[in-house]
Amino acid sequence: MQSYLRPYRSSAQLLRELHPRLSPILVRKRNASVRSPYTEPPKASSDDTSWPYPIHASERISDRKSVFLAHASTLEDASAFPNFLKYLTGSPALRRATHCMYAYRTVDGKTSQVVVGQNDGGESGSGDRLLRLLELSKLENVVVVVSRWYGGVKLGSDRWKRISEAAKQALERGNFVGHKREQFESTRKSTNTKKKR
Repeated sequence: MQSYLRPYRSSAQLLRELHPRLSPILVRKRNASVRSPYTEPPKASSDDTSWPYPIHASERISDRKSVFLAHASTLEDASAFPNFLKYLTGSPALRRATHCMYAYRTVDGKTSQVVVGQNDGGESGSGDRLLRLLELSKLENVVVVVSRWYGGVKLGSDRWKRISEAAKQALERGNFVGHKREQFESTRKSTNTKKKR
């Protein structure tokens, strides 16, 4: 009598037997997305370093199921921005954000020129608005990143308010806005003082 029991085969082996033409594609996709909750995250390579400056976060702002969160930090040089973004998006929660918009404004130490950069991150015009916020506040050597988790409900023009609100809050928590405001006030007082006769 013939045995109907087959030796144990993995799902990848069974898939190869059933679908020989599709199996390499499906197995690769399947194995890439499957991750055990008990496996450790990949170790940082020797060239990865932590961000040297404090990162200030805003409160989570919720509006019709969408959540906005901003982060602000010091950025001494525009060439360091990719490292900052890599460090910030190292968090799994921020990596899952639907939109990640940013703006930075730095002053080149050698040429004293202002270097700016921005990205909309899928929210058209948001990078320009963040950059305008930095320019109007006269902030230098600062980066602000706003993340949005889309909740399924379109916000219309209210999304701009939430993006700006989160960015302002992160900048205020880092004392970027207050520090410049104090400098501006002291400069204004010294130039406006007149001698009374």
